[in-house]
Amino acid sequence: MAVLNFDATQIDTSSHDPVQPGTYEAVITESETRPCRNGQGLGINLTFEILSESAKGRKVWNWINYMHPKQEAQRIGQEELARLCKALGIARLGDTVEMHNIPLMITVGLDKDDPTRNVIRKVAPKATNAAPAASVPSAAQTTAPAAGSAPWAR
Repeated sequence: MAVLNFDATQIDTSSHDPVQPGTYEAVITESETRPCRNGQGLGINLTFEILSESAKGRKVWNWINYMHPKQEAQRIGQEELARLCKALGIARLGDTVEMHNIPLMITVGLDKDDPTRNVIRKVAPKATNAAPAASVPSAAQTTAPAAGSAPWAR
């Protein structure tokens, strides 16, 4: 017999279920480059951590084919990386760590071939606080000057 004093109520056991499809605020917390499975080419593996309350702390992963022997796969991967960089406000990427901890919005879906896995369908910049609305002139400021008076004399 072993005494553990383990409290199962304190452990999130749903973490292996896919994140519900939707749009979430997230940050990239980990990144690495690795050879493609076939040994030809190079990909970027990214870990996104969700910040939105409904799934806070959950993680979603994304693989980007950065260099690939198939031109089409490489083009798609580089377009995906470019969209991600633009969403993060990065014009030129020198190291994947530059993408870490910058909030952005991700749209998460389910993999059509494996609905137990998430895919990132879209990335977008995090909405910033709206700029203050332009002041609307009051009625006194918009009334026409009295007939016969100078326009600047209101």
